[in-house]
Amino acid sequence: MPTVKSGAKKKSPAKRKPASRSRRAPATPRKSGTFRSGSRSQKSFGRRGAAPTGFRARMGALLNASRFFGLAAVVLLALTLGYGLVAGGHVAAFGVAVVEQSKSAVAGLGLRVEEVTVEGRTRTEAADVLKALGATRGQFIFDIDLVAARDRLERLEWVERATVSRHLPGTVHVQLMEREPYAVWQRGGRLSLVDRTGSLITDNNLSGFAHLPLVVGHGAHRNASALMKELMARPALAARVQAAVRVSNRRWNLKLQNGIEVRLPARGISDSLRKLVRMDAKNGVLSRNIRAVDLRVPGRITILIDSESAAQRRAAFQTRSVEGGRDA
Repeated sequence: MPTVKSGAKKKSPAKRKPASRSRRAPATPRKSGTFRSGSRSQKSFGRRGAAPTGFRARMGALLNASRFFGLAAVVLLALTLGYGLVAGGHVAAFGVAVVEQSKSAVAGLGLRVEEVTVEGRTRTEAADVLKALGATRGQFIFDIDLVAARDRLERLEWVERATVSRHLPGTVHVQLMEREPYAVWQRGGRLSLVDRTGSLITDNNLSGFAHLPLVVGHGAHRNASALMKELMARPALAARVQAAVRVSNRRWNLKLQNGIEVRLPARGISDSLRKLVRMDAKNGVLSRNIRAVDLRVPGRITILIDSESAAQRRAAFQTRSVEGGRDA
């Protein structure tokens, strides 16, 4: 029977020391089939992402270079051939031929000029319109440059504005807006027809416009509109005006049909004409044998008597005085 010794101390378990921070981590177990020579693995050839070395690498580089130079040679040859075709005119000729063939095919559908209609023509010659339009019968209708045709039409004497349009399949329509003659402008010995804005219309065939006002002098054509507006407001006076003469390009003198000259101021034409009409209605001054009526000074009307009329008046006055003396 085993004996038990009383008072014997029980052996306590030994305390474990804390692991040192410098303790090395356990080595990772090596995979089977690998070996190390020194510290570098020998199984590196053929890994994904690794460049081949040796003979295979040199062959790959040579093949890549040959492909590059072959492609460059093809591109260079294509550019050289293209330049030769363009410089020799072959491409342009081919393009023109294609366009002409296309035109012929489309024109075969009926898109040819068969009719030209003109609206708004009064004084412009029909032959001039057709010449400026530049369209011929049977022409491919899309060959007509509408903008260029419009510009040529607007250079005609009587044409102020023009529009040109195509009405398929075969009609070209021209809309004209002609200038309205307003006055005949005389400078020196030259006569021209002008419109309301003072723009010249023509120097030819003016015999049919003798009924229009005659404006004379430098700048008269550009300032006639304002004067004519005042005269048209007084038709009885306007009917007696033969010509309006621009003086120093700042004021007007009116030449009446009976030879009287009305000298207007540079400003206040409306008031001056109103006074003149009122005085003529009261005294018939514009029907008398006088030379001029001067309205240039505001608030004053000066009547200039003709030299022959003045001599006749003096002679008549002297005769009446002598007869009066005899009666006395």
